[in-house]
Amino acid sequence: MTFATGVAKQVIIAKEVTEGVNPVVGGKVLRRVSSDLSLNVDSYESQEILVSQQLRDARHGVHRPQGTFAGQLSPGSFNDFWEGILRSTWTAGATLAGLALTLDLELGTLTCVAGGLLAELHQEDIIELTGIAAPNAALNGVKLRINGLSDTVITSRDLNAQMGTTLGLSDGALAAVGLAVSGKKLFTPATGQLFNSYSIEHWFSDVELSECFVGCKFGNCSVALPATGLVTFSVQILGIDMLPVVTLQQLTDPADITTSSALAAVNGKLSYNGVDLAVVTGMNLQIAGATQADPVVGSNIVPHIFNGRLRVTGSMTVLFEDETIFNTFLDEIEVSASVMLYSGATSASDFMRITFPRLKLMSSSKSDGDMSLIQSFNFTALENVDNPLFDLSSIIMQDSLA
Repeated sequence: MTFATGVAKQVIIAKEVTEGVNPVVGGKVLRRVSSDLSLNVDSYESQEILVSQQLRDARHGVHRPQGTFAGQLSPGSFNDFWEGILRSTWTAGATLAGLALTLDLELGTLTCVAGGLLAELHQEDIIELTGIAAPNAALNGVKLRINGLSDTVITSRDLNAQMGTTLGLSDGALAAVGLAVSGKKLFTPATGQLFNSYSIEHWFSDVELSECFVGCKFGNCSVALPATGLVTFSVQILGIDMLPVVTLQQLTDPADITTSSALAAVNGKLSYNGVDLAVVTGMNLQIAGATQADPVVGSNIVPHIFNGRLRVTGSMTVLFEDETIFNTFLDEIEVSASVMLYSGATSASDFMRITFPRLKLMSSSKSDGDMSLIQSFNFTALENVDNPLFDLSSIIMQDSLA
């Protein structure tokens, strides 16, 4: 007799054209730590009081596929989840050609006298340059953060004397340069939000059985960035129904599982209020996307899954060094924050970026002990409604492999 094993199980996700209808073809095989999505069914017991002193009837009610998917964050691996959570679509950023730039490593700037940068770029965008000739050809393909932006000047803390020495760069003019926002970006827009639904299949290949859940939407999502260890995330799933179990795979011809390296917080950079910090010992992020499934009379499946407000909160722990961060809490100062996570050790590695244009610290506490003292802060990310230097959203993601 053959028994099912976790290593033979595949999890496949596909965006639906019609909510609750399996698209049959396409989708992607997912990397996973775990996926416990299963069919929950409401149940009812009779409340009748009988002479027999026994329970005479029990019934099934509404079908409620529910569960949690957990994974290790890696570039390009979970695009469907992030689109469903942030209610939008991954979109390519600006691509500019034939630019005449001036490189200044001491100031960390690229100057474009012709201007027009504010119409195409945003602060904290990750950009790449192409077409640079000697002696600065090594700058081609390097991922550069935009830490400051005007219509004519890009400022990046990744451009500095150390990089110049490492790559053999020289200050001066760069002719006919191509500039592109790396990969794609995703953020919750102020209007026109998308409420995509997904089919998720558990294919047990060793016993040749398929469980396919349709009409799935995503609720609360959490991301953990430990000081040591890989970046992990988990997302709660709520679906409309589960299709009958069959012996054939129900989402056929899915894209293969990705091979990008998992992300670790130590291979990254955290910018807080315009300054790179090296004192954060841990960070957690929660994206609460409320979902609700209301049952109706005459059907054991819900007709639709409703979405409520999207709330972005989190926490971070910081080595106690001075009162700089605490004062932004005390004075209720809104700051920007951005986390850049590389999949490798070089500045050309693939990456994911998470940015909060308006972040406010909501609570503060401090540990006590004989070794390092740790400050703990809870924060809330607010919608950016009027700062054009950033995309107009409470949270922005960028993925080099999206």
